[in-house]
Amino acid sequence: MAKGWRSLLEEESEHQWVAIAGFFVFIILGALAIQGTSSLPGVDYRSHGLEAMDGRVLDIVYGNSDTYTAIVLGNEGEMMIHYNESGEINDIGSDYDDILGMSFMTKLHDGSMVVSPSNNTLQVFHVNDEQQRTSITFNNDQLSFDILDVAEQRNEDSYRWLMVTDEANSTSLRGFGPIGSPLLPAQDAFASSVETSAMANSASDISWNMVENLGDGTWIAAGSMINVFGTDDSSPAAPTTHPVIGFISWSDGPSAPMLTSIEELDKGDIHSLIRLDNGTILAAGSDSAVHIAKDRTTTTVDVSSVSATLDGNGAVWMFGSQGSTSVIRMIDGVPEKMPLARPLPLTIETSGSSSDVIYAHGIDSQGDPATYSIDTLAIGSIESGRGFLNFVFFTASSIVMGVMLWTATKRMRQNK
Repeated sequence: MAKGWRSLLEEESEHQWVAIAGFFVFIILGALAIQGTSSLPGVDYRSHGLEAMDGRVLDIVYGNSDTYTAIVLGNEGEMMIHYNESGEINDIGSDYDDILGMSFMTKLHDGSMVVSPSNNTLQVFHVNDEQQRTSITFNNDQLSFDILDVAEQRNEDSYRWLMVTDEANSTSLRGFGPIGSPLLPAQDAFASSVETSAMANSASDISWNMVENLGDGTWIAAGSMINVFGTDDSSPAAPTTHPVIGFISWSDGPSAPMLTSIEELDKGDIHSLIRLDNGTILAAGSDSAVHIAKDRTTTTVDVSSVSATLDGNGAVWMFGSQGSTSVIRMIDGVPEKMPLARPLPLTIETSGSSSDVIYAHGIDSQGDPATYSIDTLAIGSIESGRGFLNFVFFTASSIVMGVMLWTATKRMRQNK
């Protein structure tokens, strides 16, 4: 190709114009071809739940080396399982009466998992140490409360937990700490830990349901607030709710957490609090998202979603409802729309990331379990259609431009 192009360039001027015009046509066709392959590569869909166990995946937390802990609803009922590095499946919830009643699974700093199997109780699964368990019972004030979520924060050489609790008549938050860095042996890790009383200044019309760590004794809680007056389109007898974000202050010590301020959103609900690699938090919701900086300033992001997860490179992936024609990848607070070759074929209930692959679990239009996955390394790689065309386009353009430059240099030397 290079020899023929060089011969054409060495002909009379009208032939040179034909060559240049042909090159511009090549550029335009190449751009159209690349744009035509702009849909997200590396997508896979399968009509069942997990590879190791079929069933409806209600909640899942991925660990290292493709391990995970999941709550699965299958033909044999609900199960809480752990899939380890050896490929073994262990039923770790067989002793629980109400697996479906568990509202959270929080991954701790050493890879362990903490859940709440019953009121006033937390249980830690030490999955990196042959699945040993540590049970923690709270009854200092003799009150019964359900634990809805737990977040962890580091404080020098120890850790502290903040819990969202259902105190029968209202929701609140309680602190617990300090907790030793090695969680085993448990008698050392939790020996000095103290449970606080419930947060006293939480408004009764706010229902908290999740919490995340912002750092330095500051936490972010998300929930919903009742609008007793409703809206113009609602009935006063059926008050509406809108999402709220609360800034919580609590450090080690017996004092209860304090609600320092709240930010109200217009509509929707917050389904995920994601702590980013830089320590900031993204509150993803069904109507919009809010980015919360470490200095507590907030920025609204006009992206709606039903599920969101953080990948290994620090990007947040946000999925819409079934039938969506794109997903959103957010990097450094900037959202990017990633078109899909086919509409999203499932209603997503939970999602996670493992080994550079995003997994979204849910149900298809027939109500059967389904899994949607995205290989994040496929974007722009030479194996993808767009990556291959980029490679061909770059190679061909380099050859053409090289020949044109060589010919021009040769002519300049001849004219001297």
